[in-house]
Amino acid sequence: MSRRALVLDGLWYSLCPSFTALSLGRSAYPKPKGRISRPTLPSITPASAPARRCYSTIGDNHGAQNKTPHEPQTDKTHPNDHNNEPNAHLPEERTNTRSERKSLSRTHKVQEDLLKWTNEGLETRLQYVTEKKPNIRHITQILRLLIRDRHVRPNARHYKALIIANTDNERGSPQVVRELLEEMESNGVTADSGTLHGALQVLAVHPDYLLRQEVLNKMRDRWLTVSPAGWHFVVAGLLRENQIELALEHLESMERKDTVVQNWLHSIFIYTLCDHGEMDEVYKLMRSRVEQGRDMTPQLWMHVLMTAGSHDHYAMAHYVWRRMVELGYMNPLIPVCNDVLRLAAREGDTELANSVFRYLVEGGMPLESGQYERLVETHVAAGDLPTAFKTLCTMHETQIPLADSSTDSILAYMIQSKVDRREVWQMLKRLKNEKRTVPINAVRVVADLCEHDAQSDPSVVDDGVGFYKELYTVCPEGADVRIYNTLIRMCRTARNRESGMFLVKEMASLGVIPNGATFESIILMCLDAGNFRSGFMYFQDLVKREAALSAETQGEIRTICAGSVDEFAMRLQYHPYVRDDVRELDEEHQQKQREKEANEKVGRHPVPPAVRRLSMSDDQRRDFNKERRKRKRRRLAIERNMKEEGWDEWEVDTAKTD
Repeated sequence: MSRRALVLDGLWYSLCPSFTALSLGRSAYPKPKGRISRPTLPSITPASAPARRCYSTIGDNHGAQNKTPHEPQTDKTHPNDHNNEPNAHLPEERTNTRSERKSLSRTHKVQEDLLKWTNEGLETRLQYVTEKKPNIRHITQILRLLIRDRHVRPNARHYKALIIANTDNERGSPQVVRELLEEMESNGVTADSGTLHGALQVLAVHPDYLLRQEVLNKMRDRWLTVSPAGWHFVVAGLLRENQIELALEHLESMERKDTVVQNWLHSIFIYTLCDHGEMDEVYKLMRSRVEQGRDMTPQLWMHVLMTAGSHDHYAMAHYVWRRMVELGYMNPLIPVCNDVLRLAAREGDTELANSVFRYLVEGGMPLESGQYERLVETHVAAGDLPTAFKTLCTMHETQIPLADSSTDSILAYMIQSKVDRREVWQMLKRLKNEKRTVPINAVRVVADLCEHDAQSDPSVVDDGVGFYKELYTVCPEGADVRIYNTLIRMCRTARNRESGMFLVKEMASLGVIPNGATFESIILMCLDAGNFRSGFMYFQDLVKREAALSAETQGEIRTICAGSVDEFAMRLQYHPYVRDDVRELDEEHQQKQREKEANEKVGRHPVPPAVRRLSMSDDQRRDFNKERRKRKRRRLAIERNMKEEGWDEWEVDTAKTD
């Protein structure tokens, strides 16, 4: 049967003052069974224990009970002189042994101020540092002085301090905690509840799922209850491991047990959920926190507002804005305000959008066109067209230029909701009667609506022309070329050539310069009416202005002219500006002609193809012949097509085009 280790402490020497440890022929307390190596911290077990050594415990700290950790010991005695112990009467030569002198030579690694402290003061200091501000370097220095130099027997408090020291986010390690727990078990030191909770605290900073489960299982086997602080550490460790679902389950369990969730854990929850985009859970936790009457930092509110804007979470952004920004607790930046405006426009929340505008105006921030456009979209989403047009007028009156996108939402809403164009025109006239400056973009959106309605109702042309005649009463600056283009396209859609020509004459009489889009609409309108000659003349005007046809217009011209044998239809159909293959062939021919003229000008004759092919490699010669045959086939195909149409037999009379 194994014998129990005999502990020689202060109480033993008090009861048996004449007894020495040499009579037993062994150390005062058993050494560990095996050496445990740790890369970061030394073993807490001392290497050897001198004979007749008095081991002080916290219960014997009579001299340090009235001292605080902040006050150094004023006792000038040597740390190895124990005046309050029974063997204080021993001669100085006996106590100052060789091992003690060697121990003193190693204390140069410890801070100088710690050397003045007694063992009791160091124990108190260790407890303070562990509870208030654990620092792995400071705690290690205290333990080195106590255990290695002064040969104090390690106990559970020392292990707990060293374990909690690993909460250092840079030097701490869960592997060190595991080794310390194993060392405690091998040394026969029982890990109490505080030590195990300290391990959970370390695992909240340096997560290790397996070690956490081992600690929890050990506490359960010993019937130790996990404190609320311990559950906080468990949940924090799960969040560090991104086990969000399991952490939420533990959080709900804590709330069911009426455990108050501390602010630091709640903040970690919010930040982690925001990083993963779980804004619904963030919204739920934030509202629950507010209902519980708990405070949250402005930095957390700001981070949630920014994340809600970037993740398009309207409910969260609305909640934070109304609760924090409107009450003056936060001052978000302009990009955050733009995100909130965008969400308000999407949901049609005019109250939130107006609140954002008031915040920007009161803060003296410059307003931009994009912000006004968001406000217009908000009123449109809410179905308030008059206010949307008022916003356009305000934007125009503040000298902010309106872009094409400024009225896109209004036009889309009117088309989708089938708003009456006459009612919209009356809105603009009422704004004019209210002495508001109506921008030309507001008139243009009415013209766009007329163009769209003309696809199903040809009588829209009469309303569109009527609006044009009243335009100067609404917008004194008059119609621009874009409005004319829209109305001309409306006339072409409704196949009303007379109204289209009326608008063309109006442009000429008012000196409005047409652009390429204007000529395209007029050309197509003439071709639809079968007047290929007028269409070709307008096409020549377009070419003289060096304008280009769009691909869509080129296709329509080829389609319309393909079914006609009219001379001008043929000329339009095969014009280089209408057919890409003809243009490429013409450009190639012109390039060769320019090269030939340039060579003749400098007296250099081109190299014959046969001679040029002699200097080519086989691959180059093959590619050259392939390209030459391709160009020849294309040229022959075009000539054959022109011959089949009979174009080469016609003689064009240029006088007819005048």
